[in-house]
Amino acid sequence: MPVDSRTLGVTPFQAYCAGLAAIGSFNFGWNIGSVNIPGDVLQNCVTGRKYYGPFPSCIFVGSNTVWGIVVGSYALGAFGGAVISNPVIDRMGYKFTLSWFALLNVAGALLLSLTTKVPQFIIGRILVGVAAGAANNALSTYVSDITTPRARTIMGGMVQLACNMGIMVDNACALGLAPPPRWRILFSITGALGLLNFILFPFAKESPKWLISKGRHEEARESLQCFRKGTYIDDEFDEMVRIDRINKERTDDVNVIQLVRGDTPDNLRHQLLCVSSLLFFQQFSGINAVIFYSTSIINKSTGGNPANIPTLAQILSFLISVAAFVFTFFGMLVGAYIGRRKLLIFSHMMMAIFSGIIVPGSVRSVAALVVVAVFCFNAFFNVGVGPIPWATASEMTPRYAMTAMSGIGTGIGYISTFAIGVIFPPLNNWWGNYTFLFFLVWNVIAALFVYFLVPETRDRPIEETVRLHSCGIHLVLGSKWETDPVSKLADISDEEINSAVPSLHADEPFPSVLADESVPSLLADEPPKL
Repeated sequence: MPVDSRTLGVTPFQAYCAGLAAIGSFNFGWNIGSVNIPGDVLQNCVTGRKYYGPFPSCIFVGSNTVWGIVVGSYALGAFGGAVISNPVIDRMGYKFTLSWFALLNVAGALLLSLTTKVPQFIIGRILVGVAAGAANNALSTYVSDITTPRARTIMGGMVQLACNMGIMVDNACALGLAPPPRWRILFSITGALGLLNFILFPFAKESPKWLISKGRHEEARESLQCFRKGTYIDDEFDEMVRIDRINKERTDDVNVIQLVRGDTPDNLRHQLLCVSSLLFFQQFSGINAVIFYSTSIINKSTGGNPANIPTLAQILSFLISVAAFVFTFFGMLVGAYIGRRKLLIFSHMMMAIFSGIIVPGSVRSVAALVVVAVFCFNAFFNVGVGPIPWATASEMTPRYAMTAMSGIGTGIGYISTFAIGVIFPPLNNWWGNYTFLFFLVWNVIAALFVYFLVPETRDRPIEETVRLHSCGIHLVLGSKWETDPVSKLADISDEEINSAVPSLHADEPFPSVLADESVPSLLADEPPKL
């Protein structure tokens, strides 16, 4: 008998479609990194002020605060994209959203690459930000929809992996394209990536859960079979249909306002707190201070001339971005074994430690210590704090509230990114070498928050997580809040499953896979006993 599709891990077609969807997140990373290495050229005109035809060699910005707004405007655009994309996803689907929003990158690239004034550059950053916000919001829920719980454990970090790959490739290109006028080529490439996204993503399959929600069951079955090739999908498909029917009987898809007000059948206050806080802490961990300004941070210790491109600081920034990509992939694999909660606590605490190490290294101008500390700070971010928060909304939220929850979480993340982009330059001027003490405190607070309030979601059915934690804000310490991983289903015989679930085609409400104690309950009234 073919394998039950619900116990499947990652399949080639899942990886293929997630990879196509991730082009938008790659572009997100590209635009995050694009102002790092060329920053001194753009802001301070370190290579001199001259014209190449009608185009100036730089966009001189005399104020660090204004430059912070230039950098942070990208996050404001991403916030707008995350909010706008929610109703578009609900109405038109993931293929439409991920394809058509990508074209905004073309308009943004034209403004950025042909820029002559600061306002034009800011508008260009906002446009590519809108495209990125929509792409990240859609990718995280799309990956959740097309994967099983076991596959989701690994692929939940696709947003951060693609983002870091974009930063890494951008930094590599910037080593050769930072000098004027070549930095204009660097900013034009984001448009080419948007076109590539628009052309290729139609070859992916639509989310079967979204198709079911629109009553397009035959298309949904075909889509699910592609994602679960060679397996028995009837039980999983019927399960999706029943859950969709039950959700619709309880409520239609909710919007952001309804979710914030609590107008939902389930009490999702705890999920909303966790999703919002984790994406807030992700940015206030200090990572964007490193991504946006690592070149200037390192250059303070190495003392290079920013006009001599590439400087040692710029080369080291590129190597840090390579390490970030490698450690993101490593973190996705580790998280599949030790769980998301433990990895988040470990990641935040290690970032706190290396925030503290950056301070004495900067005070005493020990370049090697600063470089190593920044390297480790970035690496440990990408092990856990980077990828895990992006997946939280899709792993803790019922289908009817998933896009709204994802939009709120990513929106808070982008506002926090904007805040860090704006406040870091003046904060760095005021606090000088002690700036990273600010991030040390936030990382300790974040680790404590995760320990007390964030449940484990690794390899858990979404429905079980929703049932167990839809009871208002609460501490998650103790066995009462623990559930068995869905992988245990693989150890149950067909006879046991059939006896527990008499019929998946019956008309009664969706049955628990667990009338039998050997399988974790999906919709039981009491928390499972371990």
